[in-house]
Formats: sequence, C-alpha cells, structure tokens
Amino acid sequence: MSGSQPRHALHADSLVRVDERTLLREVLVKPGMCGHNALLVGQIGDWTWEAVSELCGLNVFQAADAEGSPTYLSFYYYQVLGDRAFHLRTPTFGDRLQVVSTCYGLGSESVLTLHRLSHAGRGLPPKVSVEELLNARIPECLYVQNVNRWIRRGVTGNKELYAAAPVGFQQAHLATPAPELSPRIAYDAARRRGAFASEAGERPAGEWTLPYEVDLARDLNGVGLLCFATYFSIADGALAKVWRLLGRSDRSFLDRLVVDTRLCFLGNAEPGTQLSVQLRRSVRGEAEAVERFDIQIIEEESQRMLAVVALTCDRRGE
Repeated sequence: MSGSQPRHALHADSLVRVDERTLLREVLVKPGMCGHNALLVGQIGDWTWEAVSELCGLNVFQAADAEGSPTYLSFYYYQVLGDRAFHLRTPTFGDRLQVVSTCYGLGSESVLTLHRLSHAGRGLPPKVSVEELLNARIPECLYVQNVNRWIRRGVTGNKELYAAAPVGFQQAHLATPAPELSPRIAYDAARRRGAFASEAGERPAGEWTLPYEVDLARDLNGVGLLCFATYFSIADGALAKVWRLLGRSDRSFLDRLVVDTRLCFLGNAEPGTQLSVQLRRSVRGEAEAVERFDIQIIEEESQRMLAVVALTCDRRGE
C-alpha cells in the first residue's frame, strides 16, 4: 500500500497563534456549520470562545468564579458585516476558509473578539483590526465582532443573571479600541432606545408583531440557557413570515442578501416562555435598494426586552 496521501484525503483544519492577541485558522466548511440557518453564527461563536481561551489564559468552557460556581462568556453584542460576494450564507460544503481572530480588552469582565472570514488561498494578511472592520474592509470577506461579558446564573433561573469574572481571566495585555471605534457606541444606543441608530434617508415602510414560544427541544444550550444563536433564528423566522406578508416568494427569502446584522442581547428566558417579536421595516435609496428590519424580542408576560436586532438587506438588482 502506498504511503502517499490519497487524492480524496481531507486536509486537517489548522490553528496557529500569530501573536499574543491573534489566531489564524484554516478550516473546512462542514454541513453542521453552514446553510439557511444560524449554524455559521453558532460556529463563529465557538471560535470566539476558543480565541478567548487561547489568548486570555483560561479554559472558557469550564470557567468558574472564586467560589467555584460556573461562569459563562455570554454574548452581549454580535455584528456580521458582508458584501454581495461574501455574506453569512456564502460558505457551503467543502469550502476552505481562512479565519483570522483577534481579541481586544474591554475591562475586567468583558472582551471584544473580531473575526475575518475569507476563502483560503487568497494570501490575505493574518491580522484584523477594529479600524479595518469599520473603515477598510477587504472585499469578499465576512467580518464579525462579538462583545462578550462574563455572567453567572442566579438561584431563580435564566431570568436572573449577574456579572461574574472567572478566576484566571487575563486581559491586561490586550489592546483597547479607541473610543470612537468601540462597539459600545452601537450597543449602548440600542439598549437605551430599543433600536440601533437609524441611517440618513430611511423611510418607514410597515410594522408587524408576531408570537413565538421558546422551544423546549431546539432553543436551549447545554447549560439550559436560551442559546445565543437562537436569537438569530427567532429574528429570521419572524422575518420569513413578514416576507410572505409582503407578497414575496420563499425563494426570494432564501436568496436575500443581508449585508449587516446587529444583535444586542439584553436578557434570557425560561423554556416555554411566550415571546412577542416586533418588526419595523424601513427603506432608503432609489427603488428601495436598501431595506432594513428593526426587531425587538420581548418576553410577553413581563414586557422585558430580551434582544434588539437590525437586519440590513441589499436589494439592488432584484
């Protein structure tokens, strides 16, 4: 039997530490990390946890506070920026991606993680920065920024969550983003106003309210909290219903081009909780070329806001 590698052999995923705050991966896109769903969002979230584990001196997956109680690196703000050539639903089975990840410090209980995804083999530099993400994005790349905060669960369940940094979390060596580039500007406004800041020229174009029940068999993660990726699924599921109400086809929904997704996580919920999903549509540009949906996910009984979402679609050429 020849010792040479068979032509069909898979190339193993790789992970290289570039410097004290940057990781470089090359990964194969598998069925469990792509599609018309939140699987890629979830995979990128896993890469965030792995990046913080590698760069901040602790095992995020088994973190605990000084009393030994579990602490979780919860998602507070999640933004995905793409373009017409590479967006959240571009990767598919068998693609090989270069993923560059870097962490920034946001204090003793928070961390900012950036990711840049691109097709492997382009020779892109193994670095990414806040400046690049906001002001100098490379075409045909997907950019993600996550703000995560350390929390622990209270005695009454998922509604009661407290800040709690774990033992061993090291962040003093991380750079801090300049105030004008910090995502805090975006998520503070979303928390205060219940919506992300609007763009110049936006015109209101409809409002809807839809019910949702937290699904016992699908929406919870391994520790019983409402999974961060579920919030994306709730928003997309509500948008699909509104898409039909607008008289559009299911095919056009699957083909939609979302170039900017922003989500601010404000609370969690118990299994079976009744939610209200409120959507507001606005448009701008000639022929309504840019369409935005602002979404609030609200606990029905208490009217507690669980999440604020903004989805911006590029509809040029439709």
